Amino acid sequence: MTLSSNGPSRRARVLWVAGLASLGLVGCGEALEAPEAAAREPVMTFEQFRAQAWHESDTDIYVIDGDVPVLGEKGLRELYQDYVREARGEEDGLGTQRAPLIVNRVNGADDRWGYSRQRNIPYCVSTAFGSNYNTVVQAMAQAAAAWHQVNVRFQHRSDQDGNCNASNPNVIFDVRPTSGQGYLARAFFPSYPRASRNVLIDASSFGNNAPWTLTGILRHELGHTLGFRHEHTRPESRTCFEDNNWRALTGYDAASVMHYPQCNGSNRGDLVLTGADVSGAHALYGPLADRDVDVPFYLLNYGDLTNAFGATGWDAARSHWAGAGTAEGRRSSAHFDVRYYLAIHGDLVAAFGPTNWTAARDHFLTAGIPEGRRSSLEFDVRYYLAANADLAAAFGNNYAAALDHWRVQGLFEGRRASADFDVKYYLASNPDLQAAFGATNYPAAMDHWIFTGRAQGRRGAP
Repeated sequence: MTLSSNGPSRRARVLWVAGLASLGLVGCGEALEAPEAAAREPVMTFEQFRAQAWHESDTDIYVIDGDVPVLGEKGLRELYQDYVREARGEEDGLGTQRAPLIVNRVNGADDRWGYSRQRNIPYCVSTAFGSNYNTVVQAMAQAAAAWHQVNVRFQHRSDQDGNCNASNPNVIFDVRPTSGQGYLARAFFPSYPRASRNVLIDASSFGNNAPWTLTGILRHELGHTLGFRHEHTRPESRTCFEDNNWRALTGYDAASVMHYPQCNGSNRGDLVLTGADVSGAHALYGPLADRDVDVPFYLLNYGDLTNAFGATGWDAARSHWAGAGTAEGRRSSAHFDVRYYLAIHGDLVAAFGPTNWTAARDHFLTAGIPEGRRSSLEFDVRYYLAANADLAAAFGNNYAAALDHWRVQGLFEGRRASADFDVKYYLASNPDLQAAFGATNYPAAMDHWIFTGRAQGRRGAP
């Protein structure tokens, strides 16, 4: 991302036209003219093209036009071929779909994190930031919180900050300083290999970049790390075209956090998520858990539903739960198991019968939550409050507030919520799960226990 008010050179604009036309790159740059103007430039040789790039020796990334990373010389050569086709007028042109927030595509598939990873994306912040370290930690936390409105979760692994580099296997990406670059920050797409998954912040980001803040800049960059492309590559912006390797998620949003103001964007303040940004992210990653159903949990842990509705059929899955799924007594979340709820409460069995799952769900939502009734083997709201003094101090006997804390925060933190299951213990005592999910991926460990581990006879608590 660059704040320069001067347009790039005509040769640099040629590079920008091709700059994001390869799947081997991502980032933020400035383009102030439509691609047709750049296409009239003489075609460079590959050597001239490469000479325009800055090479990161530690990651083998070439950076084109200030902040557009390309993976290795192979990626640079692929990019060069796209540039040649564009410069000669051989490209197909702009996309025609209308939607805000668009996702990158690789080999015909969305470039996104899988379900077991999206809820735990750990990162480190290098102590090499020196006096700016705390500023970056705070800005990253605030930027991440904006994206936590959907079913994704970034996690700062502060224990890894002293060894925060591109080869650290304990984090998904590293946040490191750089200087003297033509960008404020650059990021990556989910499909990148670990060595190339970096968020680099230039020293210029700590100056006066009003109206943008460091938090706003990082909101934009974290959008890239989730797979989201620049909104201004859409035909509606009428400039700053990059390429057609994207899929529309939801109408065009000139104020999007992923849209540059200088590319006919409408946002004149800090870079913030709009309602359309959140809707688009919901479409890709799913919504946060509700009190009775965690829609991604419900859809992606039942193969018949995934086959019927697709891996992002959130609305269809929610409708299925509200009707057939409840009537069948399906498990809908880590914190609510309708069969368990009915079976352990004798008064409900007496009132509704042993298999009236719909009546049991309705009771939970209207009466069971405020009464503090236990709702699954893994979640006992009274235990949760008693075991976490900070929550007891904050909520008292407000069981609804405690449940809400668990579903949007407590599970991600690995807090224990019942006498029968301790997710931190479960993950720590099963090395194969740590190898598969990571040392702090508590949501994935919880799902494994519910659908696999318990049936295998694995121990769930000390």
